[in-house]
Amino acid sequence: MKLTPLPIRRDEESHKYFWEPTGEMLAYSTTQITGAGKDQRALENIERTRPTWEPRGKHVHFCLEQYLKGEVIPDPGDYEEWVAPLLNHEFWNEFEPWAIEYMLCDRKKSVGGQLDVLGYDHKKKELVLLDLKTQSSIKASRYNTDAQLGSYLQALIDHHQLDVENCRTIWARPGQTVIGPDQSVDDCGVAWLEAWERFKVLREEF
Repeated sequence: MKLTPLPIRRDEESHKYFWEPTGEMLAYSTTQITGAGKDQRALENIERTRPTWEPRGKHVHFCLEQYLKGEVIPDPGDYEEWVAPLLNHEFWNEFEPWAIEYMLCDRKKSVGGQLDVLGYDHKKKELVLLDLKTQSSIKASRYNTDAQLGSYLQALIDHHQLDVENCRTIWARPGQTVIGPDQSVDDCGVAWLEAWERFKVLREEF
């Protein structure tokens, strides 16, 4: 099964999402909502290291996208240490991709986003939503991705009446890829609602 693309367009310069049937620009992005409330020091660190993590993340994501689509895999370049363990991981041996780098939206909340991978895990016999994160060190700590995944889960229900059975995060590090533990769809859904309510409060305050 493959999901039919939704009529959503993203402007790469502004990072804004548009619902094409009406031309409506969605006010927010999933990552904007889930990142709200970070302290100033964390925000400054994100911007300071952006020249390192942003091109790495984009290229590693693109390599995985091409691999899962059966296309020619681009030269990993400076990111061979991340790409090779990711694409060679045994997880993909029994995985059937349904959607890759798939744009979604919640028009009621005016939120757009893009999931990394949705597909069927034949080993566990379940439909699973995957989020790929790249990290700079093999010793890097995991962080919570429940809210981000919860946003995509809700949009999949809204647009496709599709009930995902499990969520997991893939941690791509130099020399190592780790498939994270199960993340309950219920926990992810609750985390997304909490993130949205927190964002609304912060928006009203400012």
